[in-house]
Amino acid sequence: MAKILITGGTGLVGRAISKRLMNEGYDVVVLSREAGETKGIKKYKWDVKSGYIDLNAFEGVEAVIHLAGSGIVDKSWTEAYKKEIRDSRVKSSELIFKTIQKNKIPIKTFIGGSAIGYYGSGMSDHVFKEEDEAGADFMGRVCVQWENSYKPFTEAGIRTCIIRTGIVLSKHGGAYPKMLLAFKWGLGSPFGSGKQYFPWIHLNDLAGIFIYALQHETLHGTFNAVGPEILTNKDFSQKLAKSLNRPYFMPAVPLFMLKMILGERVVTISTGLKISNKKIKEAGFVFEFEDVDAALKDLARS
Repeated sequence: MAKILITGGTGLVGRAISKRLMNEGYDVVVLSREAGETKGIKKYKWDVKSGYIDLNAFEGVEAVIHLAGSGIVDKSWTEAYKKEIRDSRVKSSELIFKTIQKNKIPIKTFIGGSAIGYYGSGMSDHVFKEEDEAGADFMGRVCVQWENSYKPFTEAGIRTCIIRTGIVLSKHGGAYPKMLLAFKWGLGSPFGSGKQYFPWIHLNDLAGIFIYALQHETLHGTFNAVGPEILTNKDFSQKLAKSLNRPYFMPAVPLFMLKMILGERVVTISTGLKISNKKIKEAGFVFEFEDVDAALKDLARS
């Protein structure tokens, strides 16, 4: 089987993709801040700030899955951290392309991560598709720069797919474990108005989309990675409580309280848009979790 190089391979999504690829017989290596080995996966060092990559990482590699990037909600959005969010995505892409081009590494496929933040924050009944315009806010601008950093790969004749990821549901990280404790105690509630949409995707399906794009050589361009069921934050909160067999009666967390805690980051949970996954479904991808009840049942059981 082919050899695949993954950046961000030690993160939530990277681990899920790596595990599935290895189970299918692929040889997987990752770029990491520290060289070594973890769970049978060889790690090669890279440093985006200094422009360093261990070239041994690319030996025999046919495809790159690029997931690297600092966490969106991990820290307050100071100007310094906003720059880190942007640079960790854009400059890492630029470094990979520069390395491939300079050393004439014969990469056939490049799969780049992005986010539904591309469409901006807000409240709307419009169902956003891949061809819709980007938002003008911070996340919209970051995603545009992020995706623009992939253009050189396409221009160099490398098959390129971009995956715009929604809110990932997993027991191992992301939003679900953070919400779990309150809901287990029967204290769960929606955020703000609760009317904002909640474009979710189960980790299994997200990993599946990346691998599907990798394996289907006719695919190229941008794809939204969100679950089929469109629902609001309030709907999701009710279903989460039900999946845990817990009561649901608490009032919504007021927006002003969320702003006090999160600052500018509040837009990541207080707003939400309807996102279409029609394009990836028409490309032949079959979702394991068609509705959020099935996804939450799986997580609760796990």
